[in-house]
Amino acid sequence: MSKRKLIVILYSEAKRSYFSSEEQYLTEVEVYKRVKEVKKYIDKLGYKTILLPGNINSIFKLKSLRPILVFNLVDSVYGHEELISIIPAALELLKLSYTGAGVTGLAINGSKYLTKVLLKECCLPVPRFQLFKESSEELSKNLQFPLIVKLNESHGSLEINQSSVVENKKNLKKRINYLLKKYRQTVIVEEYVRGKEVTVLVIDGKEKIILAEERILFKKQKYPLYDYEAAWGEKEIYDCLPYRLSKLMKNILIKAFEVLHFKDYARFEIIVKNEKDFYIIDPNANPSFGPYGTTSGPFGYLLYLNKIPFIDVVKKIIQVNSS
Repeated sequence: MSKRKLIVILYSEAKRSYFSSEEQYLTEVEVYKRVKEVKKYIDKLGYKTILLPGNINSIFKLKSLRPILVFNLVDSVYGHEELISIIPAALELLKLSYTGAGVTGLAINGSKYLTKVLLKECCLPVPRFQLFKESSEELSKNLQFPLIVKLNESHGSLEINQSSVVENKKNLKKRINYLLKKYRQTVIVEEYVRGKEVTVLVIDGKEKIILAEERILFKKQKYPLYDYEAAWGEKEIYDCLPYRLSKLMKNILIKAFEVLHFKDYARFEIIVKNEKDFYIIDPNANPSFGPYGTTSGPFGYLLYLNKIPFIDVVKKIIQVNSS
């Protein structure tokens, strides 16, 4: 009997001491349960699978293990999302094949500001925005209230709630101050756009698979948001419906995928006012990867909604990256 080929899954090493808040920690600690489910699917395909945390010790282990492929499911390094490009950089040095975006893609996506600058320069639709390093900085005259205030380097809807949307300079300064002091990272401010909240999953290939869902929030809000509670709370406070993207939207999102150096799969949060007027709000390289029923969120659900077996996606990613 031939020896089974080895695949390693790298995942975020989530220790409470690494994170600035319990909320931030909860967005990362879920990964271990999810990668154990992913492992089951890789095992079913006949491979030997090992799980390793994304730290320096695992990099040294990989040097001797020499797997045919590394599934890179690392979303933070020592609690910092902006450092995740270190992982593909190390894998490149070891000359190991890996899944997901490479060094450039993850370096860009580690900063929402840099991501939006690149999209804007390529004439892709993003709300007007501004980066803040200090709350005392002057607001650009080009930006109009209401504005939404976000952490520049953190994803997972962290600190997104009704307080994130501000209507005047006083509240803007207060919110920026709060985020700067608590998380010690830059803050991005952008114009709040009202419209349909749509999540789009793009799966790479010669012909990209593009799946979309519209989020319908149950609760009435002054400023409808897919907030931290919706993303991580125990109660179901929204529903999802299939959403049909126009050809224009698909073409723009494919261009964004390529411009941002994404690979294998990515998720885009967009706000749709109408078929010809929509905005890219939050592109995500290497979003939560896993089957429906885990904390993979839109990734697993969109596959389930469109009757695409998760194991088929896993098989395709392995074939593309290990050939």
